[in-house]
Amino acid sequence: MTRTVLCGLVLSVSACGLIHDDEPLAPFPSDGIGAFQDATPIEVCLGTARILAPTLATGATALCVPSGQIERLCAANADCTGIERCICGRCIVEPCQGGTMCSGEEVCRGKRCTHGCAADADCNAGERCVSGGCARTCDTNTDCHHGERCDALDDVCVVSLCGSGGTCGLGSECESVAEIGELREPSYLEDEPIAFVELRRGTERAIYRSSILSPFHWRIEPTQPVLHIPGETIVGAPSIVRQGTHLYLYAAVGTPSRIARARSTDDGMTFVLDVDPMLIATQPWENGSVGSPSVVDFQGATYMFYEGGKRAGIGLVKIMGPVAERTEKNPILLPESVQDPVFWRQVTKVGAPHAMVVDDSVRLTFTARGIEGFAATTNDKSLPPDVNDSIGLAATLDMKTFTLFPAGPVVARVVNLRAYLGESEASVRRLRNGVEMVFVSSDASGEANTGLVRVLGRGAAN
Repeated sequence: MTRTVLCGLVLSVSACGLIHDDEPLAPFPSDGIGAFQDATPIEVCLGTARILAPTLATGATALCVPSGQIERLCAANADCTGIERCICGRCIVEPCQGGTMCSGEEVCRGKRCTHGCAADADCNAGERCVSGGCARTCDTNTDCHHGERCDALDDVCVVSLCGSGGTCGLGSECESVAEIGELREPSYLEDEPIAFVELRRGTERAIYRSSILSPFHWRIEPTQPVLHIPGETIVGAPSIVRQGTHLYLYAAVGTPSRIARARSTDDGMTFVLDVDPMLIATQPWENGSVGSPSVVDFQGATYMFYEGGKRAGIGLVKIMGPVAERTEKNPILLPESVQDPVFWRQVTKVGAPHAMVVDDSVRLTFTARGIEGFAATTNDKSLPPDVNDSIGLAATLDMKTFTLFPAGPVVARVVNLRAYLGESEASVRRLRNGVEMVFVSSDASGEANTGLVRVLGRGAAN
């Protein structure tokens, strides 16, 4: 079982029951907003395909849909029938291949996820058990789920895969249902229904614009990257800010490592890149690398937080037109400055900043790698907590002095009440009566990413 430990909120002071009085610690004002609710995955769609992390892939990305099959629109799996699933707004069977994992208790049989069986009696009425999986009996294609066709030899519904070089025969069209890639570094555009995200596919990293159709459903529009730099395979970690009639996109660019800026006059559908980079690595602590920018307008000036090195620390610059000047040579946060002897131990990395203005202060969420929680005991054995990525919080009133949240990470997810999962690269924005956060989810190792996840501040509007 996975649960989200209620570890405080970007706007309030309470953390896993570790702070027992209601007196706020400046600059963390108490404003009546409670802690985060449980985490929910976000479906991000590229055309008809849902973007899936490699760890969640079922081995198949497209299937043949008989011509003339009428798709049924949906908002959730409950809107569909049988083994159909709601994928990117329409009901369709979920293809799979080999011994890959399907969701819930379903199994991969007949190239789609279905209910397992040993005999016909294990299936629903109008179904047969075929090779260990339930399949509908049929006379025509209309008797089948969307994405299946009727096999006239066996009178059961079957699935044909396509994509990756495969094609469909006459009377069928190849429809994509999955795009394999990692979604990273999400960035809200303040309170607007727009977000930007980095998509990693193979060795290529690019920035895409996404419309937020609902809290749990994003659609990439346009389907091509909105920022492309010829010759660069790494363009990512977007930070977006609206200034007047323009959108400014700040991004991390590959070799040599630098932070670039681009401008849009059409709500982020296209961007024009500045000729010169905004920031390059010049300080020893940056180890030749700068990235993960987060830009914010505060007290009449524009500032950019950034990651130096490979999460070696977080730096700060002030942007003045085309020029960015470091507020100081040293980072504002280092792993040792985040570490706490009780709540966040053995912190070795810190980076991926995200800044948000709240009244007269700036709240800075960041990713740090360390140990949270305490050892568990089972069968008289002590099980030490895992090292994992978690989301921390700092705040400032003057962009000079930063106060850390007093009780370690602000969000924690626990499996089986012991193993802490990974949360990283958070983006936060205020809602009408609270806040929402979206972050990159992973297992405790931080290596197996599972996609984007949203958590909502209790009392916030859905």
